[in-house]
Parts: sequence; C-alpha cells; structure tokens
Amino acid sequence: MKKTHFHKEHEMIQETAYAKINLTLSVGDRRPDGYHDIDSVMHSISLHDTITLKKADTVSLSILKGSAPTGRDNLMVKAAEHFLAARHITGGVSMTLAKEIPSEAGMGGGSSDAAAVLRGLSALYETGDTLETLAALGAALGADIPFCVLTGAARCEGIGEKLTPLPSWPGLPLLIVRPQTSVSTAKAYAAIDARDSRPENTTVLCVKALETRDKSLLFSSLSNDFESALFPTHPILHDTARTLRALSRPALMTGSGSAFFLLPENKKEGKSLRETLKTAHPLWFVETAETVAP
Repeated sequence: MKKTHFHKEHEMIQETAYAKINLTLSVGDRRPDGYHDIDSVMHSISLHDTITLKKADTVSLSILKGSAPTGRDNLMVKAAEHFLAARHITGGVSMTLAKEIPSEAGMGGGSSDAAAVLRGLSALYETGDTLETLAALGAALGADIPFCVLTGAARCEGIGEKLTPLPSWPGLPLLIVRPQTSVSTAKAYAAIDARDSRPENTTVLCVKALETRDKSLLFSSLSNDFESALFPTHPILHDTARTLRALSRPALMTGSGSAFFLLPENKKEGKSLRETLKTAHPLWFVETAETVAP
C-alpha cells in the first residue's frame, strides 16, 4: 500500500490519508485528565483523502474537494506547524486537500489527514523520521493520529496512543454508511459515563481473529460500547443499525459515530447493497471499500 509519492523535480509530495474503522471499541472509566482509556482494534480501509504538499514560506491549506476548515481549526495546519517547530524548520508548506472521508463519522478523517501531513513533511524536508517518531509527534495533537501514521491494523490502548501492531487483513469487502446526522464526541463519552455498566470487551477475541484469519470469530467479536450508550437517545443511529442488520450481514458503528460499516459476502454483494441503500436512503453517504495493509 503506497502512501507517499515524491516528485523531486517539483518539490512536491502526494500523500494518501486512509480512513479507519474500529472493529472493537471498549471504553473505560473517565480519567482525572478528562480523557477515557479505550481498548480498540482499528483497521485502515481504502476510503481515503488525498493531500499534496509543496515547500513554501508559510503554512497554508486549500480545499480542492469536500468541505473542511482551512485555518488553524484544521488538524492539518496544526500538524504542519507542530512538525516544522519540532524540527526547527524555518520554511512552510502549501497544502491541498481532496476530501472523500465523511466528516464527524468516527472514521478518523481529520486524524488521518494530519498523519499524512507529518509523513509528507518528513519526506519533503528529508528529516529522516521513522513512522514511530512521527506517531509520537502526532500523539500530542490527537489520540487517533499515531494509528493513522502507521496504518494497517493495531490494538489501541490508553487514550488510543498505545499501539500494538497486529496482522492486517487486507481485502475484506466493506460497505460504509453514514446517515445524515453527526455525534458530538464529548456527548458520546458523557452518554457512556451515565450508564451503570459496560458491554463485554471483545478486543482479545478480535486480536485472535486477525492473528488466525478466522472470519466467524472476527464477525462475532465486533463490538462498540457507544452503540448501547447512544442508540436510546439517537433514533437515527438506532434505525440505521436496524436497517443494516436486517440485511443479515455483520454491521457495526465505528468510533463514536455516526458512520457504520457492513461486511458483505463479497465485492459483488457490496455493490448490490450499495445501490439498494442509496435508492432507499438518498441522503445517506453509502460507499464500498475494503480493508488495506500498510
């Protein structure tokens, strides 16, 4: 899976920022710092944004496709400034973003874009950083960024920054569905904190499923604590899950929502289900994808 393309003659880098899904997501108690410990298996998928970087005097961002903030509200800008300061580089970078990953979907779009900026700047300015040092740099900006720097599959613990790489399982067909709603991450965690109990943590089973390529174990291990916390107060999420599970294939919400992934039998079935869902729900984001390796 190629992520970086370097055009030396133009001093330009093109980076691919892959979305992620949570195959499991178990949320612990609230910590004194306000964050929550998690235990999650994340996997990169083929749905991606495309980012180009060119050397410049200052840091700037323009959006070629999709919508996103262009100033310091965008993690890409923060990541660029953070990297340049950390490496004592006086120059800047001109960035463009073509966005395909839905926003506020639990798919790590913003984190993946920021991770791509870190990888790209290291190549552009030839700093020789390893992916591991870039992941450590990114941890200061967001909990999902270290995983998005490394890509593939990993068990993510702590607030998401403690990574144990796992054997990736590329080529699993997916259908990504995002209903026309978004979920505040802060409110999602508050909803979990308000509950008396947590669902069973199935992460260890999911790890074993990836290690042994056991598809039935993988399907039975899919879990996300946010579903039971959010479905009672977010009927759109509940209805989306019910619609997808009526298709008799494994389906799960990713992150704190609002996107879901469904695992069709094969790519042909995935395309057929995409057309069915797009017709029935024209306002939904519905797209085929697959898991990818680093």
